Amino acid sequence: MGFKRKPGYRPETGIARHVQPASGDPGVTPLETIMKHANLALTAALALAFSVSAQGESLPVFTGDDIVVTATRSPLAMSRALGDLTVIDARQIAESGQSTLIELLQSQPGIEITQQGGSGTVGSVRIRGGNSGHTLVLLDGLRIGSATAGTTPVETLALEQIERIEILRGPASSLYGADAVSGVIQIFTKRGSGKPALSVNAGLGSAGLAEGALRYSGETGSTRFSLGAGYARTDGGFSAARPGTFGYVSDEDGERRLSLHLNLDHALDSRHRIGLIGAHNYSRVEYDAGTASDYAKNEVNGLSAWWQGRLTDQWKSRFTAGLGQNLTENFGGAPGRFDTHQHQYQWQNDFLLPDGDLTFSLERVEQHVDASVAFSKTRRAVNAGQLGYRAEWGAHGIQASIRHDDYNDFGGHTTGMAAYAYRLTPAWRLSASYGTSFKAPTFNDLYWPATPFFVGNPNLSPERGRNLEFAVRYSEGVHQASLVAYRNRVKDLIVYVFPTMQNVNRASLDGVTLAGETRIGTTRLKASLDWLDAEDETTGNSLTYRAPWHGTLEVSHQLGNWEFGAGLTASGYRYTNAANTQKLPGYARLDARASYRIKPGLKVLARVNNLLDKEYQLVSGYNTPGLNGFIGLEYVGF
Repeated sequence: MGFKRKPGYRPETGIARHVQPASGDPGVTPLETIMKHANLALTAALALAFSVSAQGESLPVFTGDDIVVTATRSPLAMSRALGDLTVIDARQIAESGQSTLIELLQSQPGIEITQQGGSGTVGSVRIRGGNSGHTLVLLDGLRIGSATAGTTPVETLALEQIERIEILRGPASSLYGADAVSGVIQIFTKRGSGKPALSVNAGLGSAGLAEGALRYSGETGSTRFSLGAGYARTDGGFSAARPGTFGYVSDEDGERRLSLHLNLDHALDSRHRIGLIGAHNYSRVEYDAGTASDYAKNEVNGLSAWWQGRLTDQWKSRFTAGLGQNLTENFGGAPGRFDTHQHQYQWQNDFLLPDGDLTFSLERVEQHVDASVAFSKTRRAVNAGQLGYRAEWGAHGIQASIRHDDYNDFGGHTTGMAAYAYRLTPAWRLSASYGTSFKAPTFNDLYWPATPFFVGNPNLSPERGRNLEFAVRYSEGVHQASLVAYRNRVKDLIVYVFPTMQNVNRASLDGVTLAGETRIGTTRLKASLDWLDAEDETTGNSLTYRAPWHGTLEVSHQLGNWEFGAGLTASGYRYTNAANTQKLPGYARLDARASYRIKPGLKVLARVNNLLDKEYQLVSGYNTPGLNGFIGLEYVGF
């Protein structure tokens, strides 16, 4: 399978998104003892999640009744969704104590991350062993990724503007189109509700970390609103690259970050609403590319206007027009600018039928690339139609969807999905599903101008995936547990074969995800354990930067006005080259947090990340933060 190589760029190992460094010496001491304890703790936690009984009601815990939209494109109780889904709500985001989205995603089932340095440096998110470009990231329903690199810079998205995250694991091209080969991460910015109030948080931490956010939100008459801004800065505290790595400079690589968000929602009458949503994310991040002044400016923006109406008791319609942007410019040793603009139009219709729900959608995406490189083509358009159906009768449930995407540069592609579930008891449910997916070639793949070592290939076909999975789920009160086994076959992978890109590779992604959550009194427990066999079918070797196992464990306890928490993330070894001759040892990272409620609406909080100060690498040749801390104050007005 390998990674899709661009000219002068390897996205899975590069510091900047259009810079190629070389790999360096891992230089990390193995953590076998810690990993053994981590495995035991994770296994015990998951077993407990299946067996313990509920006690006490003081801590709010997910109970399966959350309303989700990503699994079907329409609102649905999570307990009725057939997909492999995780929800991270505002409470969980706040209690995690993390400052960045990529740190929050690292602790979720089925997800592995890499990052080339500290805060703001290039990060990659892989779901179920897929490439980073096999995960579709949506911001309030909009595509915001790079049409040149084929990935989304999640490291630039500010956590303080996010109210909710839904993670759908498995193929979802039949719902959302290209790039949803291994999963979808849908991010929703904050909305207003209740009496208008002001919220403020601020804090200081290690390596010159300072951050703060301000938000005013609520409801007045028929209008709901949320307006917010956030700022963060850090000196980094260490060099992104290690000695011996290409571009290494002995300095501290820091980041400056600014975010803005706006969410307006107005009821025209009892059946019609209109809204406006905007999000701006700006980051200036330092990295190593051979000089002391290397830095990049990144922006991820979304702006959309929508109307929603209930035309009849059985027909609800929604139209959205929006713009998603990813703007990147590198300065210093590797200058370059790569901007993506995506104009998007979506019309969705939901019909309530006597025996189920039917969804019909039409979409159009217009992609425009503006770059310092003279691409042979800078625009393309995609028209798509999607049809979905979901029904339940007795103990049975089904879901099916089909979608056709037509690109004006390489043609059309049709994907589909079918799922069936059987409820053994009110708490236990079995399910099986089959789905297909595809990833569209990027502008780099298709239209990069001719150079001595590379030229774009306009004759490329999409990458294609076929996924089969089975699941057992348990849900009763505060107890949630699931066991999901999947097999994903991806073919026509786009790789570099001198002097251009070709559809030649195949990969198999086989895995099992075990996850559980429960509560005992005022103690909440959540854990996951993933086993993965990710193989390049051409060579029989393991895919790079995929661990054979990865696990997380989170524990929190409430004691009066105090709440304490700890999180453990552990991973096995990962190969760093396609020949499987070099690898990074496994690692385990322990984080701890505490908060104290001074009075209603006012809270002080503290966290310590990498509590044991362990040295590890997520990408060969690049550093990760050691022991670091943060203390802050949070005020929510009434």
